[in-house]
Amino acid sequence: MRAARQLSHYIRCCIKGTSPAFRTSAIFVLAMEIAGMMNTQARAQTVTPDPGTWRPMAYADLQLPSRATATYTDIWKDAIERNNQGYRQRGDHRFAGGNAPVTEAHFVIWSRGRSVVLSILNTAIGCTIKTAVPQARATVKLCPMRIAIYEGIQVRTLEGGRACFLELEPGASPDPTVSAAYASYDVPNRTLKTGMIVNHKAVDGCSLDVPLNRRDAD
Repeated sequence: MRAARQLSHYIRCCIKGTSPAFRTSAIFVLAMEIAGMMNTQARAQTVTPDPGTWRPMAYADLQLPSRATATYTDIWKDAIERNNQGYRQRGDHRFAGGNAPVTEAHFVIWSRGRSVVLSILNTAIGCTIKTAVPQARATVKLCPMRIAIYEGIQVRTLEGGRACFLELEPGASPDPTVSAAYASYDVPNRTLKTGMIVNHKAVDGCSLDVPLNRRDAD
């Protein structure tokens, strides 16, 4: 509980000092940078500045294949196919031209010679509902998490258990100062950190520490 309160306070303090225009543009730029970095392997890697800073996680819709989301689809290709099979077994063939409904949240960091992706997958069969917050038009789910480590053309994928996924209702406007999933990387302790606020309050049980070993983190 104390860690959750500290997270909420820290996130609010960091965001409060920025203008709405800056917050919107920063989130957009972050999402575009992630997409560009992950899909252009030939581009020189740039070390993530201030990895310990809390950043809102970026989201990807994986229903239709695209270059921008190919990295995240590859991380979860087996789980995506299981979800597709689940729909087909129920006689639902509406999504034959792509994947059944599936979304993903991710946080990417670059270090010397490698990149690390923390990814959480949201599917109907893979997640359970943790809590619903109608006033925020949001639902918090517990979904599978994976960590992918890229070194050149090599990739290692690690199972990370389950983590919180923030799902907004269709049409709800995302606002990271109100409801958002956040992540950061604690460099001294080589630990990925996650947290979540919904309707300005930290969500209990959504603050996770995911340690990486020295090989994965350096």
